[in-house]
Amino acid sequence: MYHCHVHFYLLGSQCKIFEIVRETAPLEHFTHTFAEGSVPEEGLLSEADVILANLRGLNAEETVRKLVSEKRRDAELILLAEKGQVELLKGELSGVKDIWICPMSAEEAGFRFLRWQQAYKLGRDFWETSHFFEATINNVPNLVWYKDKNGIHEKVNDSFCRTVNKTRQQVEGQGHAYIWDVEHDDPACIESEREVMEGRRTCVSEETIQTGAGTRTLTTYKSPGSAC
Repeated sequence: MYHCHVHFYLLGSQCKIFEIVRETAPLEHFTHTFAEGSVPEEGLLSEADVILANLRGLNAEETVRKLVSEKRRDAELILLAEKGQVELLKGELSGVKDIWICPMSAEEAGFRFLRWQQAYKLGRDFWETSHFFEATINNVPNLVWYKDKNGIHEKVNDSFCRTVNKTRQQVEGQGHAYIWDVEHDDPACIESEREVMEGRRTCVSEETIQTGAGTRTLTTYKSPGSAC
């Protein structure tokens, strides 16, 4: 299980929202540290994972432009702004994660921060799961691939790429014919995939397919994905 340390930069005039953020307990597997400053400082920006910027009393447009340009690319920027200030920021919001309109009650501030914590944790959970998934499929000798209902390869493993002698970037987003260097998609693949989708169950079969290097016989295990 991962551990994530989050470094917050609380920028601008001290306010009740900052107090709530400092006093809220981290979620499981997380720890928090805080830095504070009244104006943007390059050193603190470079260290911050999350920047909460209280724009009250600051030149909103100039401050946000500076924060967006100087923060780390992966750092999240949350603005605490009054309604009138938001109108001034239309051209500066591409690097902003969220805007909390002030004034807000302590209850709303606590609710918003909890929702932010949950979303941030979800992103880290996804990162961990993705690493588990990649490690699993790329360390088996078997070919692993995921297709959409139209036969387009959305995800493949390293063994698949070595077998077809193409990079992942070349393979993902492509169909059977391009990947296997033939003129047409293989009827055997199309038929077995149709059976899997209609039967909603795993099918095991021997498939003889045509490739640019000749005929190949594959023992395939094809399972239906979950529908959205």
